[in-house]
Amino acid sequence: MSDAKTRRKESHQSIARKGSSESGPECRSTKAQPDIPRLAFFADSMLGKLTRWLRILGYDTAYEKDIPDDVMIDRVLGENRWLLTRDSYLAKRKLLRNRLTLLHSDYVGEQLEQLVVERLIDPVLDAETHCRCAECNHLVERISPEQAAQQVPAFVAAVHNEFAQCPGCKRVYWPGTHWDRICHELDRLKTQ
Repeated sequence: MSDAKTRRKESHQSIARKGSSESGPECRSTKAQPDIPRLAFFADSMLGKLTRWLRILGYDTAYEKDIPDDVMIDRVLGENRWLLTRDSYLAKRKLLRNRLTLLHSDYVGEQLEQLVVERLIDPVLDAETHCRCAECNHLVERISPEQAAQQVPAFVAAVHNEFAQCPGCKRVYWPGTHWDRICHELDRLKTQ
């Protein structure tokens, strides 16, 4: 069996393995590094793709597409979040000193790499990861195949037996072929 097929099979077996509020496919059995803090982030409007990745990795990541800088700064400070931005002007604001990362690249893979190198995130997605909804940031919860069958295409319900759902927006997740791409990218990041 190929590595990709093996990872997909393992990920199918591991979503939400530990309980109803936990979800996440296991790409590798690598444990999270204990010396990397678990930050809550605020991603500026230029970082929508990065926001989705961070949420899948279980990071509480606030994001609004249209928000004035002053309102965003108030939220970062008031909610004790770490700002992720591509805006060099915003990065110069004194109120945000030691509370932000200025990302150098427009590409999400390189942005993730920078966060790993700077030790702001741990690129581990395993059975202990508390995944968040990529759309609305709520923690996803495991649901039964019977519950999911009413909400997903028939083919998906027939092929998969592990599902998670966002309690906020009701979006349903399952370890489809996209997990191969996610696991491949996370494997690459672990070597940084």
